[in-house]
Amino acid sequence: MNEQRMNEQRKDALTVRGLEMRLPSGERRYAELLPVVRGLDLTVPVGQVTAMVGANGAGKTTTLRAVTGALPFTAGTVEVLGTRIGPARTRPPRGMASLPDISAHPPRWTSQHLARLRRETIPGFDAARFDELLTAFRVPHGRELRRLSRGQATQLGLAAALAQDPQLLILDEPFAHLDPLARTDLVDVLRDYMTRHDRTLLLATHDLDGMERFADHLVVLAQGVDVLSGDVESLCEEFLLCELERSEAAQDAEHSLVGATTTGTGTRALISVDDAVGLPTTASLRRPAVSEIVTHLLRAARTSAATPRRTAR
Repeated sequence: MNEQRMNEQRKDALTVRGLEMRLPSGERRYAELLPVVRGLDLTVPVGQVTAMVGANGAGKTTTLRAVTGALPFTAGTVEVLGTRIGPARTRPPRGMASLPDISAHPPRWTSQHLARLRRETIPGFDAARFDELLTAFRVPHGRELRRLSRGQATQLGLAAALAQDPQLLILDEPFAHLDPLARTDLVDVLRDYMTRHDRTLLLATHDLDGMERFADHLVVLAQGVDVLSGDVESLCEEFLLCELERSEAAQDAEHSLVGATTTGTGTRALISVDDAVGLPTTASLRRPAVSEIVTHLLRAARTSAATPRRTAR
């Protein structure tokens, strides 16, 4: 079976099952290993934008490092573009490119050094496309990496990744250091990337603005486990945001309020459509934004040692 037919039949670009990651608790040689990712399941559908979100320390970066081969994993299985990778793999799987959270290149390197390395080590690297993207991002050609702003360094790394024309692109906090204009430019470039056949994007982000209009699939991580996953449209239809008077919220706790927060005399919480049946007629209900779904789920996870996993219907 040729590669094109395999791509057409493959439903998921990345499949993770039961992933466990343990990392040292400090810099000491024999520091205790602590669980950072605990039995994580993750599915990234082919041809879609998947946003992985969670609070600091949720395990997003550690997970991305595992699937890209930057860190060995303790247990579980990882399959990238139809190929199962081992726990101690040190090179990214073929067909995948990533933008890590920290650059591993020498600070005195320039974009020319980076382009030369990619040409020599990555088949199909398009140096002309790399230069074109640097110009589009307004990143100075030939400037040493140490003299670039953090936003420019992010754009440089993204240009290098996109110049590989990968089937699967993995980005760790790509919007973190970008100003509003640069963020808009980046989204435009990523939209163009996604127009190509069977291209897939996985990004870990804190920036949920506009995710409803950009992301197709959502994964919410908390305490090293996935507490919710599904396509964005289904998630927005599965939940409601309700506002109750404080006394009503106390009386209707059995209605499975999620991530409730109280201000003044009122309580705001997330609730599933099914659980909303029977709420007081005075309750205010509306469809939540993706950012509101994530916020309330993470608030609930913070106060619960064992948050059940949910998958959108």
